[in-house]
Order: sequence, then structure tokens, then C-alpha cells
Amino acid sequence: MSAPVPSPDTTTIPSLSDKCGLLPAFTVKVQIRPTAALGDGHCGIFASEKIISGTKIWEWTDLITRHHFSELGELLSKMKDRSEAQLFLRQGFVMPDDETYFCSNPKDAGRFINHSIDSNINLNGAMRDIEAGEELLMNYSFHGDPEWYQEICKVYGVLTEAQIAEGQQD
Repeated sequence: MSAPVPSPDTTTIPSLSDKCGLLPAFTVKVQIRPTAALGDGHCGIFASEKIISGTKIWEWTDLITRHHFSELGELLSKMKDRSEAQLFLRQGFVMPDDETYFCSNPKDAGRFINHSIDSNINLNGAMRDIEAGEELLMNYSFHGDPEWYQEICKVYGVLTEAQIAEGQQD
């Protein structure tokens, strides 16, 4: 798994998870909950009810913000501290079909989807039936991993999604 990085204070999470229903961008009922697998302070997305294989899980919304790679350094330098920048990087991603943009989702609960080589979801939806209470997990190996992203993540001591996926396969 990834090296520990600061996680959101769980006191900020209930405003989203108290609904126990549809969170922004999700098309199924999910909850944000702590996940013991990654240690204290880390969260994941859990099914609130059974999800049938093939069901769409999440959709792209205007909650996702795209940042051109040439502007990312300046954006990170304006954050209040290093831990905020680390969290921003860890909860964002680069799409494989457009590696010139970093995508952040600070208001989209999708940022809490964790990696596993034994994933149960992908970009198209549920890969198998998912039981209520089960964590939704995605294999990060498909994410874009351009050199500029590797370099900026290294500066902030954060692994890229591809590095996380590669590390788990070792």
C-alpha cells in the first residue's frame, strides 16, 4: 500500500456520510468510513446496500477540477502547509487519456476510493456483486503516470497511483 500521508480529520466526514445514501457523483448508496487496512485516520467508500455486477458506481461531475500540469507547482505552493499539499496530491489523479492534467476532487467522495489488486470496481462500474458493508476498491494501475506527475509527487513525498499499484504487486 501507499506510504502514510495525512488524511482528512474524520470529524469533517460526517457531513457527507450521515446521509448514508447517494453522495455527490455516486450512482449507488455508499458511506465514507474509516478503513482499518490503511491505519488510523484513513477512510474508504463502503457499499450501503448490495451492488449488482455491472452497475455504474460513479459518474464524472463538475466536482472534479482539472489543473494543467504547468500550473500545479504554483497551486501547491499556495497551500497552507506541506500536509495539505500531500493530501491534495494523494486524493487526485491523472487520467491515462489526458496526461497533461491533474484532476482533483476535494468535494467528491470518490477521492476516498482505495487501491487493491483484488479490486471490485473499475471505471465502468462493479466488476462483481458487492455486498452491503464491503469496501469499494479500484486497481490504480490504469491511471496516467507522466514524468511531471512522478516528479511533483516525489517532491512532496507522495506515491503516484501507478507506484501504489506497482508496490502492491511486489
